[in-house]
Amino acid sequence: MEVQTNKALSPMQSFRYELLQWCGNVEDAKKANSFVMGNENPEQAQLPKPEWKHGEAQMPSEDMPDGVYLVQADGQVVLYVDDLTADTKDVIGVGIKMGSFNLMVALHDAAKGKAVALTTKDNGTDENKDDPYYFKGYIRAVESMNGKAYTEHLRPILNPEIELSDGWWIPSLGEMYRIFINFGTINRALKFAGGDLIKQDWYWTSTEGSATNAWCLYLIDGGTGSWYTEASYTFRVRPVSAFIS
Repeated sequence: MEVQTNKALSPMQSFRYELLQWCGNVEDAKKANSFVMGNENPEQAQLPKPEWKHGEAQMPSEDMPDGVYLVQADGQVVLYVDDLTADTKDVIGVGIKMGSFNLMVALHDAAKGKAVALTTKDNGTDENKDDPYYFKGYIRAVESMNGKAYTEHLRPILNPEIELSDGWWIPSLGEMYRIFINFGTINRALKFAGGDLIKQDWYWTSTEGSATNAWCLYLIDGGTGSWYTEASYTFRVRPVSAFIS
């Protein structure tokens, strides 16, 4: 199945096209999109105009506006807009809030920005096909949103080059898609804060397809797959955390 277009697809269009490819029909793709977007309609998925004053630091809360935020070391956040003027010396990450979902993206890739193997070996035998940490099908993998738990499952064999501070983890496939959907705004906020841009490249997720393979996401067109061997393929890693308790 090939898409015929005379212009580049936006991240949102690429994401929806990838869903359609994996689901095989529009109805299932709509259901998957609804889950990933927090039961919002696709046309409502764009971040709304900010309601907070530019440059105003506040403690985050569940009822604050959806958007992209600069997260400070003291826990306060500043809503990011393109004409923002604010001090960034205490910024530790860039947060995204979409409905009840929140995630803080680290300022830099792990492993000093290198593409690295995810693990040092496989995760043991794969006799139990219903293992809760293995997501073989695309729909279940996209629904995987507990990257913190999946990272803990990987931790005994995690590549030591992937150094994760306390409270930080490797995003799940579902979490990584949220980053992809907000790719442009997140990167502008990272640049403003002095961080490294997320590359248009392959990134590991903590969502495993089996005891030997993990899902990755291609941050150009939203392409993904679960056939990449954790201990031998090399991709980038961008740690994440939470910023709303």
